[in-house]
Amino acid sequence: MKKIIPAVALIATMSIPAFAQEATTPAAQPAAPMTSGETTAAKSTTSADISANKLINSSVRNAANESIGDINDVILGTDGRVAAVIVGVGGFLGLGEKDVALPFDQLMFAKDESGKLNVTTSMTKESLQSAPEYVKPDRS
Repeated sequence: MKKIIPAVALIATMSIPAFAQEATTPAAQPAAPMTSGETTAAKSTTSADISANKLINSSVRNAANESIGDINDVILGTDGRVAAVIVGVGGFLGLGEKDVALPFDQLMFAKDESGKLNVTTSMTKESLQSAPEYVKPDRS
């Protein structure tokens, strides 16, 4: 016990200069305007932000409010932005379904009164079914 008290006193004395120093901050730089889909770690979330968890398995509807597929995956580009959303189209209950990469800017997001996410696109079911199938890159 006699050795612990001097050790604690020594540590406390050594930490005082660290608290007394003033932190210098660089001059504030104007922030570049953010585009849709761009976020920063310091940005707080808002009710307009969409979690990727909520996005996966969401139904995608067309302008006629017909279901044209479900979101199966989200693809990020090398710049960290959402490059595409993988939508499963065709088939029934997942059988015969094919994945199509839909550019993120082709989707519109809204929440209804109950907070449910609604995902829509101007593309038609036929155009997505005739689109080339998305094949996941081999990472070997």
